[in-house]
Amino acid sequence: MHIIRNDVTNNRCYVTLSGVISYNEAEEIKEKIIKETEMLKPGFDIINNISKYIQGDESGASILQEIVNHLIDKKVNRIIRVVGTSKTGLIQFAKFTPQDKNLNIHYFPTMEDAAKFLENN
Repeated sequence: MHIIRNDVTNNRCYVTLSGVISYNEAEEIKEKIIKETEMLKPGFDIINNISKYIQGDESGASILQEIVNHLIDKKVNRIIRVVGTSKTGLIQFAKFTPQDKNLNIHYFPTMEDAAKFLENN
């Protein structure tokens, strides 16, 4: 399951992933992220809640890379990942995110911790 929405006022895109993500769902997620980030200004933040994410189809790793490349092209400021206790999610996302010096990625255990960080930085 996934929920993707933007917050134009705060220049943010919220991406919540839970359960098991198939290749086809990953494609759908990519299209929604592209659509939602088109409405944001350069310097936007992505808040990615994967605390209830179980795993994704590893064949979808290329889709994650396409999403991250899109975010870099759109001039994402920060990628905030809320991981909770989802070690599988943390490992998959860290493993398949392209290493780029322009990426500013932060990991938090809860949405509350992520919100505090965003308020203070």
